[in-house]
Amino acid sequence: MDAAHRVVRVTLEEAHRTFAENTHGLSLEEALSAAGGYRSILGIAKHVAGWSEVYRSYAFEPTPRHWAQTDWPRGLRDRIEPTKEYLEEVLAWFERTSGTWLVSLDDTEDLATLRPLHWGGTAPLVDIAVMVAGHWLYHAGEINAILAIQRAEAWEYGEEVEENHISTVGHGVRPDWMNDGQAARFERDPT
Repeated sequence: MDAAHRVVRVTLEEAHRTFAENTHGLSLEEALSAAGGYRSILGIAKHVAGWSEVYRSYAFEPTPRHWAQTDWPRGLRDRIEPTKEYLEEVLAWFERTSGTWLVSLDDTEDLATLRPLHWGGTAPLVDIAVMVAGHWLYHAGEINAILAIQRAEAWEYGEEVEENHISTVGHGVRPDWMNDGQAARFERDPT
């Protein structure tokens, strides 16, 4: 695998990891929340997986499939199904679409060849892959913000920065890598 393929692959893998970490362990209540807006986490995840598959289909398949021809969990529908099972199906769909991106990249040698896009334009495959990774990351950040609002969370312990007029003290989040002793010391004295 050449350097360009490695960069594209690592970019997609990092975008996938970020999206997966932000959707891992969601409760149904969290997934249905839009934090006062109009886009629920479940709706966002469905959007991300759907467009991921459309972009991949146009970039790699001889007969691309657009939105209506994509294999949606339980079929294309205007409204999500507000169940834990449907949430799990949508997140599993994202896992499949992100995985097929990596397999498709592994099966191609030329990242510079122009590929079709669903709106009628063309772009080099490398650009399309970066667009897709950016899309996954953008919506992972959106989900992270919704969850931070829902959970009344601020920064991870040790990363608090009073960059504005809103105190985040007492709203820190224990990072996964922090053991109980480290967390207890930080909770006693967060400075």
